[in-house]
Amino acid sequence: MRTYLTLFALALILPVLAVSFFGLNRMAAIEQSQIERRVMQIAQNLRFVVDRELDRALVTLETLATSSELRSGNLGAFHQQAVLALKPKKAAIVLIDTAYRQLVDTLKPYGAELPPTSDPVTAQRVIDTGKPQISNLFKGSVNGLPVFNVEVPVFDDEKRVRYVLIMSFQAAFVADVLAEVRLDPAWLAGVTGSDGNVIARSQQQDEYVGRPLPAELFEQTRNAERVYPAVNIAGERILRATAMSERAPWFISATVPLSHTQEPYDRSLFFAVILVAVALVLSGSLAYVFARLMARPLDEATHAAAAVGRGEDVHARRTSLVEANVLIDTLAKASAELNERAQHSDFLMRELVHRAKNQLAVVKGMALQTARESATVNEFIGKFDRRILGLAQSQDLLLRQNWRGAWLRDLVHAHLELFGVGPRARIYGPDIFLDTTAVQNVGFALHELATNASKYGALSNEAGRLAVVWQALEDSSVRVIWSEHDGPPPRREQEGFGHRVITDLVPRALNGSSKLEFTPQGVRWELTIPADHIVRRTDHQPLQG
Repeated sequence: MRTYLTLFALALILPVLAVSFFGLNRMAAIEQSQIERRVMQIAQNLRFVVDRELDRALVTLETLATSSELRSGNLGAFHQQAVLALKPKKAAIVLIDTAYRQLVDTLKPYGAELPPTSDPVTAQRVIDTGKPQISNLFKGSVNGLPVFNVEVPVFDDEKRVRYVLIMSFQAAFVADVLAEVRLDPAWLAGVTGSDGNVIARSQQQDEYVGRPLPAELFEQTRNAERVYPAVNIAGERILRATAMSERAPWFISATVPLSHTQEPYDRSLFFAVILVAVALVLSGSLAYVFARLMARPLDEATHAAAAVGRGEDVHARRTSLVEANVLIDTLAKASAELNERAQHSDFLMRELVHRAKNQLAVVKGMALQTARESATVNEFIGKFDRRILGLAQSQDLLLRQNWRGAWLRDLVHAHLELFGVGPRARIYGPDIFLDTTAVQNVGFALHELATNASKYGALSNEAGRLAVVWQALEDSSVRVIWSEHDGPPPRREQEGFGHRVITDLVPRALNGSSKLEFTPQGVRWELTIPADHIVRRTDHQPLQG
């Protein structure tokens, strides 16, 4: 029966898989082509945005170059005019003469002593050509930041270059311009100078500005005309497109992680899995139809399954079909197990009601004690909320162990994690499994100690540390020691509910003993848990923290 049904299912699935994989791969290839076109389009858009800002700077400079104050030599008045004309926040206007001396810099008051320009090469090109020029990245002589210059000539009456008027931009200005083109988080826009150094990036600008591109990537950037795979400056595999600026000797690029381009294929695989699942369901349905034609042994198995559903006892019986015999035997075992579970469920329901009553009593007691020590409603809500959270941590551990108890190590970790202790805590001791009473009460104590430590003790500063260690004693009891170190000096506050928990309520609930000390190193608390509350233990003592 199984052989025929398996062959029938395969006969249905294999043709579907062949057709679906072919079609989905074709769709994935089309989507990948669309992604490549989008990378190129974004690179073109980025070039337009960058060139637009450079055009604005050139228009501003060319307008200022015709200033009457500049022609008359009234540089003080021109300084004021330049300050008013400057709109970008991360830029400055500079005027230099043909000896590269700075005459005006809007970053400095007029008349202040100014150093020579840090970019004489670009200034000389302006003087030689008499045309506007845009530089690569260099370090500014006044602000010391990575900057680039947009420079235009200023002519005298004889059409000779008298000055060079400069708008000096911080590299971060271009990064802000790139951010105007809103890209998906996985995408990256960048600008590279003709010298191969990074001018701006849409992400991690401060980390990469001024750094040279890898030689292979820069060679691809200069020569590639279409989208190309590459490895970026961070060592990541990418898909990249580059457009040359029409205003500056810059390369503007758009990149996307190569893994992003694999998403169409991953999606195709997902749909292929869906198709396989649908095919399996279809083949299963057809197999069910054929199975209906099988002989009486399967009817026997069906009746047995119905009996299990009604909660009746099912007894194993022999038929002429081996598969049916196995199924009926399995149903018989399942029937016995279900009946046993039903009885166990009734027991758990009764136990749950009993524990719920106990928990309500505990919560009521906590509320009353917290109310007594709280001056305001907000203070009561904060304290009561934290204590309920600590109680919930203990309940979670009990639930994982089917209310049999919990491991002491897990209990300590659960309560300390609420306070973000991390590596500042040293947790050490053998594997000890506590019963439910011990879990709840020790959990109360740990929560109160951690709360106090976070407010006044070792967890209230950066240097503080704490240790929670325990050991098995000769009489099979367990001693737990909480000790704080390198925190503020211990403070003896008013003995409130927390103090009563760790010194009186918890030891009395366990029929054990405790000791609280305020040592120069910090708070030290010991609790002895009688052997009656230890379910099991080992001698292995792993060290954590």
